Amino acid sequence: MLYLYTKQIWTKWLNYECLNYSKKYLKDVRLLYGFKGNHTCYFSITDKSNMNDKSNNIYVNSKNNNCNNVEENHYIKEYDDKTRSIIDHLKNKYDITSNSLNFDIKKTKGEKENVFDIGYTWSTFFKCEKSLYNVISKYVSTDVMDNYLHSYLNYNEEDRYLKDCYKEDILSDNINIDNIEKRVNNILIYITSFYYKNIRDYNMISILSDKLIDLCKKIDSINYKNSKLIFNICNVYNKVMALNDELFFILFNILNKIYVQDNKNKSIVMKDKEVLLILKTLYNQNYKNHIIVDTIISYIKYGSNLNSDIIVDTFYYLTLLSRIDHELFKKIHTYIYNNISDDEKMNSFFSSLNKTKFVELEKENVSSTIDNYKMNTEIVQNISFKINITPIKCIKLLYSYIVLDDENFLNFYIIEKLLVTLCDSLKDNDIIFNDEKECYNKKKIHEMICIIRTYLRYKKPFFYNYLPKNVKRKLKEMYIYDIGERKIKEKNFNEKVSYHLKKLRIPHIQNVIKGGILFDILEKDKKLVWLCLSYHHYYVRTIDLTVEKLLQINLIKAMNYKISKIHYYQFSRMKAKKTRFEYIRMCRYYSLRDRRNYDDELEGWNLPYINWYHKKNKNVHISNYFYNYTPISQIKG
Repeated sequence: MLYLYTKQIWTKWLNYECLNYSKKYLKDVRLLYGFKGNHTCYFSITDKSNMNDKSNNIYVNSKNNNCNNVEENHYIKEYDDKTRSIIDHLKNKYDITSNSLNFDIKKTKGEKENVFDIGYTWSTFFKCEKSLYNVISKYVSTDVMDNYLHSYLNYNEEDRYLKDCYKEDILSDNINIDNIEKRVNNILIYITSFYYKNIRDYNMISILSDKLIDLCKKIDSINYKNSKLIFNICNVYNKVMALNDELFFILFNILNKIYVQDNKNKSIVMKDKEVLLILKTLYNQNYKNHIIVDTIISYIKYGSNLNSDIIVDTFYYLTLLSRIDHELFKKIHTYIYNNISDDEKMNSFFSSLNKTKFVELEKENVSSTIDNYKMNTEIVQNISFKINITPIKCIKLLYSYIVLDDENFLNFYIIEKLLVTLCDSLKDNDIIFNDEKECYNKKKIHEMICIIRTYLRYKKPFFYNYLPKNVKRKLKEMYIYDIGERKIKEKNFNEKVSYHLKKLRIPHIQNVIKGGILFDILEKDKKLVWLCLSYHHYYVRTIDLTVEKLLQINLIKAMNYKISKIHYYQFSRMKAKKTRFEYIRMCRYYSLRDRRNYDDELEGWNLPYINWYHKKNKNVHISNYFYNYTPISQIKG
């Protein structure tokens, strides 16, 4: 039993913290059992001189009492009717109290059209991550939008929604286009609110993407012409860096219908910002074979009004999508460089010899080499630009040329001109990284600079040695520039391979960065790099590695490392643990001992004996399930 020592303490606690009981009973009271807050309390109405357990106890449940606690009384006086109604709504539907809500959010007119601003408002409105998660999980489980909450946070000056949307939606198969657009925007708000709340739950984003797929299929079935909604989806997924090939296949089909089918008798009309956004989305989604890429390429080849501000980014994204051909290459460069208009100059300019061929020193003809070098510097000085070249554009152009890595495209006069222009414009390294607001862009730019320097050092050493000293010094300064800690996400595929290597007692390190290239796994005792090639290293719906990954593989080989590739589409089909261990053991053997690691003609059949070795194992499905597998009997010696 807990006894009350003074009547004043009991009265204060009874009046302000638990109950609102009539004061006529407070003359002589004894507390038998009690807790603070919304809990059950027992007390008795007895005389202090007659305190026994047989007294007439009164049971009062504070949850059923009409009185609220001090904080609830406070918000009644402070907030208006609309705020009190949203608090009651969240309490009844999601069990979210007012303590976990932030009502100091600033809502201005015009935020209604901006998905990112509304998503940021949602993330700040819910103080706790769990509260936001509960709201979105409720929609995922019921497929019913909370229009009352949306109308409160998505500011509407007339408050038309707020009056009529308290009741839940009624699901129907025949939804008009306005309802579809509204639901799509609401799903995008959920995704952006996760992003600003720093919640990286890709399982939830995948479920929301499935909702978007169902809605976009309904849009695709009709003659839909509003491209703004499609671009909103592209912007959100580019921001979040989420992949979904099925969703974007539908979205690109809708965009292609807008540009092509509606303009059969007219030329294709595309805005420059739209072209750039589509190419950026295609690059982020690793989509190179969609028909909309052909539409954009034909627009660039046969169009005449291409803006010079986006020409560098266009060339950059098309290169990374591996869609550059000679005709498109020449067309784009007519927008960038001066004095290369006619075909004769163009052909002679782009078919010039590689500088490494005549800059390489020989004991017999040193004087001729020096004369050739002077001639080359004059050619470099005569190159001029039509567009305004910024340091970021220089880096993107250099990176694009290096990714192409073809004598038909790679011209060292242009590369030297870009390097000199870049180093002359960079008096301070901070200029590059301060221009970029997002941390992802800063790290990507620094990675490109490191790969450019690594390529020149290991693949073209003679060209790199004869660069001006100030250029090499500036490249090294940018190479060692500290942009902060680079956080590397742990990947399940890497962890699985690392687990098998540990069981085989092979000492190794994960996530090693050298020259701007990420080594998934590097062995400690051997110069062997394990590349865990998961799905995002391939173009969508192909087994072709991206050109960036192919460039990194070539650079790793140039660094005199041996490479062992683990493809996800092979490793995932091996169900037996014994088969996986044998696969990794034999893959390591061929990488260290066999010359097929360096022979492109034999690429793809690096493990010819593994299925024969486990032919009695029932967990291996079929004998020849490896892609590009060639039996030994068919290989020409």
